[in-house]
Amino acid sequence: MKKIAITQRLMLNESYYELREALDVRWACLFKELDFLPIVLPIEYNFEEYFKEIDIDGVLLTGGNDLYSINNDKVAQQRDIFEKKLIKYSIVNNIPIFGVCRGVQIIAEYFGAEFKEVQNQVATKHTLKVNKKSKYFKELNKINIVNSFHNYAVEQLSDSFLISATNDNGIIKAIEHKEYKIFGQMWHSEREKPFHIDELNLINNFFNNEG
Repeated sequence: MKKIAITQRLMLNESYYELREALDVRWACLFKELDFLPIVLPIEYNFEEYFKEIDIDGVLLTGGNDLYSINNDKVAQQRDIFEKKLIKYSIVNNIPIFGVCRGVQIIAEYFGAEFKEVQNQVATKHTLKVNKKSKYFKELNKINIVNSFHNYAVEQLSDSFLISATNDNGIIKAIEHKEYKIFGQMWHSEREKPFHIDELNLINNFFNNEG
């Protein structure tokens, strides 16, 4: 069973000060379907201890929270710092990284990307246009329609990345690093009911295959 470390969104309780971590329960359902064991990483604990004690096979960066560079939110800044340290650690230690929505954005920003505000990208569906040069073309080409829940999109992506897929309007929907095992998708596979088999296969193959 693959052991995959997974990050959480941060939520500030407004009735009294309490910073909470949260993870959509659908992630547990998705991991169960994939036969993965989720290792949930709390932001105030040294994540390196998890990697020292547990033979973790990969990292999944989830959605939720805008980036600090987008909205100057202090809560988002805390998460940015945590996840950028996690990305650096994973690269140094050859640990695969899979990003979802915000996960794509934090990966892209780590490598110097900028972002633009986009319209009509929340609670909608899009057709994927897959790059034939993508290492994941076979898996992505089987995924036709994907959901969308984001107000910002990646632009001016680092040359170290390949744009794996866009929508019909050219908005980036998936990216992959040309050297490291890093992939990100802007759609939320965990929100589909039932889960889409081709999306599950993409995640499963990413963490199970070499290269």
